[in-house]
Amino acid sequence: MKNLKLLSALLLTLLAQSAFAQTPERLKLSTANPAVNQKITFTYDTTGSNLGGKPEATVHFLEKTYPVSDVELSQDGKLFKGEFIVPATATAFFVRLANGKNIDNNGGKGYIYEVYKNKKPVEGAYANEAYLIQSGMGNYFAQIPADIARAGELYKKEFATNPKSEKEHLINYLTYLSSVKEPGNKELIDKKIAALGTSKDEKDLMTLSNWYARQRKAAQADSVNAIIKAKFPKGELAKNEAGMAFNKEADPVKKEALLNDYLAKYPENKDNAGLIDNFRMQMASAYLKAGNDAGYQKYATQMKDKSNLASVLNSVAWPMAEKGENLEKAAAYSKQSLDILDAAYADPKPAMFQSVKQAKGNNRSMYNMFADTYAFIKYKQGDYNEALKYQQKVYESTPTPDAEITEHYALILSGAGQTDKAKQIIEKALQDGKGSTALREELKKIYVKQKGSEAGFDAYAGAFDKAAKEKAREELTKSMINETAPTFALKDFDGKEVSLASLKGKVVILDFWATWCGPCKASFPGMQLAVNKYKDNPNVKFLFIDTWESGDNYVPGVKKFIADNKYTFHVLIDEKGSDGRQSKVVSSYKVDGIPTKFVIDQTGNIRFKHVGFSGTDEGVLNEVSNMIDMLASPAAAKADIKTKAISTGK
Repeated sequence: MKNLKLLSALLLTLLAQSAFAQTPERLKLSTANPAVNQKITFTYDTTGSNLGGKPEATVHFLEKTYPVSDVELSQDGKLFKGEFIVPATATAFFVRLANGKNIDNNGGKGYIYEVYKNKKPVEGAYANEAYLIQSGMGNYFAQIPADIARAGELYKKEFATNPKSEKEHLINYLTYLSSVKEPGNKELIDKKIAALGTSKDEKDLMTLSNWYARQRKAAQADSVNAIIKAKFPKGELAKNEAGMAFNKEADPVKKEALLNDYLAKYPENKDNAGLIDNFRMQMASAYLKAGNDAGYQKYATQMKDKSNLASVLNSVAWPMAEKGENLEKAAAYSKQSLDILDAAYADPKPAMFQSVKQAKGNNRSMYNMFADTYAFIKYKQGDYNEALKYQQKVYESTPTPDAEITEHYALILSGAGQTDKAKQIIEKALQDGKGSTALREELKKIYVKQKGSEAGFDAYAGAFDKAAKEKAREELTKSMINETAPTFALKDFDGKEVSLASLKGKVVILDFWATWCGPCKASFPGMQLAVNKYKDNPNVKFLFIDTWESGDNYVPGVKKFIADNKYTFHVLIDEKGSDGRQSKVVSSYKVDGIPTKFVIDQTGNIRFKHVGFSGTDEGVLNEVSNMIDMLASPAAAKADIKTKAISTGK
């Protein structure tokens, strides 16, 4: 037995060494066994990478708070050098190297490392690495594609070296097992689920409830929760449910009563201080939205971290600005939000998944959004000089100002008497395809004032529209793809089955969306304009595929949303996928986020893919129209392929 133990130890050591031996030569750490509280230096050679010039480096640590460290790189010949310290709680980490939008993901493997103690990976190192590449988190932050097989190998290594850690990572491990159709997996899952059911530990029972919830087995989850509450009336589940009840309550008076009850049962301490601070922020927000300034001040002054109040204040000030109501109060709230952000910028603090440098960058992005609110309020008040002082900085410091920022800037310039500059700003926006109805109307006012009449305006503005369309077409040509669209057959609200195959010969626009998705809903008025434009064209078909909804009985809510907004969309309901979610078709199209649109040509090939919301109704309409018009005929589509081939050399 002694020799067997020695052999097992040797095999585990070799596994750890082989993991490091696979580390690519481009990135070299100063040690093969990085440990906690240790300063690590590294060198990086951009030769052979997709990064040009000086890259930016951050180190993301895998532990409960997911801290991120900025790394200042220095250049030494062809090499870049950096250093960082491993936090005391880290189990593993990955290095992100990027230059603009380009990220070196090491051929899809990423630059991922375990943290060691006594030359052995610490407990949780392999399991947290597995979750990184299983969950999509690695892909989100560093373009490390999900690798389920590799995740499985890492879980096995974790539990072989640290059997006790399986309890901590069991829910993720079960998710892995259920996603891989291998012999014995179902039996193994059943065995572990049965063991959880006989446990007397609340954490085990909560894991069981969580598993049933993920499998959409609501009855079983509710049954387990009832057992937990009976056995542990003051346990974690009871505390979580009390917190959720507080989160859901909108009435500030009732919400305050729930908070007082919560604090009586679960007093504030160093472990829950952040959560309680969030509760106080919610109370401040609830009272502010109710117009109760005293209630707002009561909880705002109790908050330790006031940075989140900026969003609360802006969310109340902006509707006032839009409606032109209570502008004096709106201006006070808005200015306070800017002061809070300035204070946070002067004393930046890292947060989950965010380094200090990233925190400062996000702070300024938010500042620009809220400064736009403040400037618009001052414009509405007729204080054009104050408005211009803020809006000019917003416009000039935003790399690609959206239509709203541009619109406010142009209106403020006009109000301040700088009509020539306002005219230039609007012309550029229209030429770039970032116009809006308000910008067009303002340009018309300036035109009439300068020319004395509307004569010639349509031709004048039309020239910018034509230039924008040509520019958009040129950009779209570069982004064209040619991939076979996955087939599907889904049912609509009437239960009628619609298949992609039945639409061959038409240009098909697929829009993947969900009722909880803000950008999806923001894009819908523009999509309705597009549907209206092509409603009489039998060769163009729009399909809105509802997906990723929560729970099981979501269809009535989807129907109600469409009806309430009077959209004339042909909605299809995605079906359950292998993961138990409403994800069958969206998964086959490899969608990472919604809204995502696909434009499919007459032969059944995907020619365009677009993710996100274009910012304005007009922007959505123009974007979709350009894609459709480029595929209006097979001849046009072939011409675009030829143009792309010439421009790319492929």
